[in-house]
Amino acid sequence: MRSVMKRMMVIVMIVAVLTAQMPGKAAAAAKPIMMSLNYSTVLVKVHGKQTLGVSSIAPNGASKAVKYEIANRKVATVSKKGVVKGKKIGVTTIRVTSKKNKKLRKLVKVIVADKVPTKVKMSSSLKMRVAQKKTLKASVSPAKMLKVYKKGSWISTDTETVSVSSKGVLTAHREGTVSVIFTTLNGKRAVCQVTVMADQAAAATTTVVPAAVNTPVPAQPSSGAAVTSAGAVTR
Repeated sequence: MRSVMKRMMVIVMIVAVLTAQMPGKAAAAAKPIMMSLNYSTVLVKVHGKQTLGVSSIAPNGASKAVKYEIANRKVATVSKKGVVKGKKIGVTTIRVTSKKNKKLRKLVKVIVADKVPTKVKMSSSLKMRVAQKKTLKASVSPAKMLKVYKKGSWISTDTETVSVSSKGVLTAHREGTVSVIFTTLNGKRAVCQVTVMADQAAAATTTVVPAAVNTPVPAQPSSGAAVTSAGAVTR
């Protein structure tokens, strides 16, 4: 009997040691205090769809879990994963609420239209000098579409090198290469690679080298003839 008890005690101690060495459960995600969405306005075609979601959260590592609620389901619907589907032409709103912080909410405008952008074009590359300003223009198709639907957002991948305004005006701050991106309300986008050079480097790339001028050579006089300073031949 004593041997059995000893064995049981040993087993209990081994289990206790192993349990103490096992890693604890992962810490719960922190409570979010700020969040940004990938769209503040969603433009979707009738019977079309677009995905809404959380693009960034603060603090880092906080829960991105949210709840989507749409005001008018006759105009559009939204799934638990943020997929917005257009049902009929109209305007409604979606309320996005953090599941970990019910006070953290965002309102998104939803526009359902018969025509939405299908293509965006703009210059694929651009060169600038430090402190120079230039305007990028994005061409949105189809042409026969409400002007408001052609609007979009401008971003620069490095604002310390090149910043961009809401109207596509670029300002070069220092040397480097960045991408400037235009995105329509329904997610169509175009990218331009912008290279910023110092004044000397930019001037060197634009220096024009004049072509060599071919000066006609006077015909050689025949033997026994002399050439005067005026180019006349005397015999």
